[in-house]
Amino acid sequence: MEAGGVGGILDLREKERTQQAGEEAARSLAAAVRRGASPGGLLRRRRGEGWARGGRPESGGGDLRSRPRERPGRLSQYFQCLYINCYACFVVIAHFLNLSSILTQIITLFRHFAINACLAPLYSLEGMHIITVEGIGNCRRGLHPVQERLAEAHGSQCGFCTPGFVMSMYALLRSSKQPPTKEQIEDSLAGNLCRCTGYRPIIDAFGVFAKTDDSLYTASPSESANGKAICPSTGKPCLCRNETDVNGNESSLLSSVKTYLPSSYNEIDGNAYNEKELIFPPELQLRKIMPLRLNGFNGVRWYRPLKLDQLLQLKSCYPEAKLIIGNSEVGVETEFKNAQYGVMISVTHVPELHTLKVEEDGLRIGSAVRLAQLQDFLKKVIAERGSLQTSSCQAILRQLKWFAGTQIRNVASVGGNICTASPISDLNPLWMSTGATFQIIDVNNNVRTTVAKDFFLGYRKVDLKDDEVLLSVILPWTRPFEYVKEFKQAHRRQDDIALVNAGMRVHITEAEGNWIVSDVSIVYGGVAAVPLTAGKTESFLVGKKLDYGLLDEAFNLLKEDIPLAENAPGGMVEFRSSLTLSFFFKFFLYVTHEMNTKGLSEGLDVANMSAIQSYTRPVTTGTQGYELVRQGTAVGQPMVHLSAMLQLPNFPLGSLVSSSQKMCPVLTILGQLDSSKKRILGQLSMMGRFLHLMSLLVLARSLESLWQTPMIMQKLLQIK
Repeated sequence: MEAGGVGGILDLREKERTQQAGEEAARSLAAAVRRGASPGGLLRRRRGEGWARGGRPESGGGDLRSRPRERPGRLSQYFQCLYINCYACFVVIAHFLNLSSILTQIITLFRHFAINACLAPLYSLEGMHIITVEGIGNCRRGLHPVQERLAEAHGSQCGFCTPGFVMSMYALLRSSKQPPTKEQIEDSLAGNLCRCTGYRPIIDAFGVFAKTDDSLYTASPSESANGKAICPSTGKPCLCRNETDVNGNESSLLSSVKTYLPSSYNEIDGNAYNEKELIFPPELQLRKIMPLRLNGFNGVRWYRPLKLDQLLQLKSCYPEAKLIIGNSEVGVETEFKNAQYGVMISVTHVPELHTLKVEEDGLRIGSAVRLAQLQDFLKKVIAERGSLQTSSCQAILRQLKWFAGTQIRNVASVGGNICTASPISDLNPLWMSTGATFQIIDVNNNVRTTVAKDFFLGYRKVDLKDDEVLLSVILPWTRPFEYVKEFKQAHRRQDDIALVNAGMRVHITEAEGNWIVSDVSIVYGGVAAVPLTAGKTESFLVGKKLDYGLLDEAFNLLKEDIPLAENAPGGMVEFRSSLTLSFFFKFFLYVTHEMNTKGLSEGLDVANMSAIQSYTRPVTTGTQGYELVRQGTAVGQPMVHLSAMLQLPNFPLGSLVSSSQKMCPVLTILGQLDSSKKRILGQLSMMGRFLHLMSLLVLARSLESLWQTPMIMQKLLQIK
């Protein structure tokens, strides 16, 4: 891997000189690694370990999923779907970055967040702290409380998905200043799939880290008729609150109960973890961020500029270059669609694209802002501005809740989702309906503005030239009596693509004592190659009073505005057509209800109230009942299985062995395992020999072939 090109890598006339400088920098980097130094270009892992060798950037290659597995004992990074669907390959990234912007003050980014390693380019993580499940704890130096709790709550069976669950929870704890709520815990695990254990024990295991109402336990307890304290959790007499328990031995009872307290990133109980929590490596925090130029196979080039001017110069030199932020879309294209990009430019370090600013006419949102950052920003704006000006912000925030999973929102960006121009994008119909505008800059620093409705030209085609870059999005404030609503229907609620989605906005004003529609916007996604605007319906509604009398005509016009052919891609034509009408009806009820709260219209029928209520799912609860029947020493008892502690760091009960050759023998599987793992494998091997012997004996008896018994004994002696 080549890392270099510090100065004039952006000038086409200095191309040859830059290439020589990059080669010299690469040689210096290799020499520094051989001397044991810690160069700035290294990807850092926990405890100061560095990766000196990096995968060469190539189309669809060099991602993070396989890199940790090249090191002995680093086997936790499983990968199966390669399509950000199973969430088994999570790692946690710690990122500290100072961005000096001409538009805002110095932007300091320091956060822990989980990402999918299967689509994370290795070269995009330069200068970041990469934490895998082995890094937070293992059997030798002690498990992390998250790992320990998952094992003791029987949340691990085969162990394949266990590292993903652990890292999702670990990232939530490290990124939370307060203990998370149970809702936040379940949201962070929304994309993790488990196919054997089930989710109840996993949710129960992580529930101990949730924030609780301490006043229920610290305040004076309520008492029953006989004077005994009542537990606020169970509603039954509480032994720990009474002066004496039923056995008269309170201390022995309490000492035998192991408790788990709510925990956050700075409140980790150190009793089960004999090392301090991981810190961001100081050498990475103090290092100077440099531009990058990496050369890979087949002439592929990777650039990382640090300023907008550098990015524009790169675009002038390479107009066909692909801009990369989270790689959640480009990674799929290169992995599954054989897309080839000769030049890729990472814009993660360009401060002008990370703008999040409140202005007089609305919000300025940089195109490189991650969706998770946008969520946090919108929550703050809504809390400060109130509901009068932020109806559009609330609609986008509600839509983002069902936009993929938390780990995808950690890397996916606003501009990436817009420029991808997916027909089923959840946000593009909202940008269009809210009247958002896009600011676009070309290589000559000329800035033009276009409305979102005119930006999407065709299937994955946008109004963006090769020498232009999407700079920012301007989201206008909503006016009094202006309402924005989002809609999405998918096969499942969380982490799924939309069948049909929509964004709708209406502005109602008073005229001659009546409240009429002065402006309306209705945009549907998932019904055509681009988001469709219901133009005829909009024209019909303007100037009319919004009441039940206009619904029939509006429905007929909607059918003309949003036609779906019988052979439309995606199928389910009748169902999707009905969704377009259903969304509009729900929007009508929503606006009617909002006007009714202000005393300006009639109220809704009770039967229609459910149509305007946002979907909310209560916190998952579940119990398991079983009878303890002792059969021997362990059978029938709720005991943690022996492999649970090993699965949490990096040792699954079963693992897929892949080979580049057909029908080749497995020479050894013990070469990189320590003595404890070899001992367990030996126990499993002895059990396998016993089961194999029993199967042979059963076969011999079933065939009534007693003369085969010497052969059985001979075969048993050959098993080693």
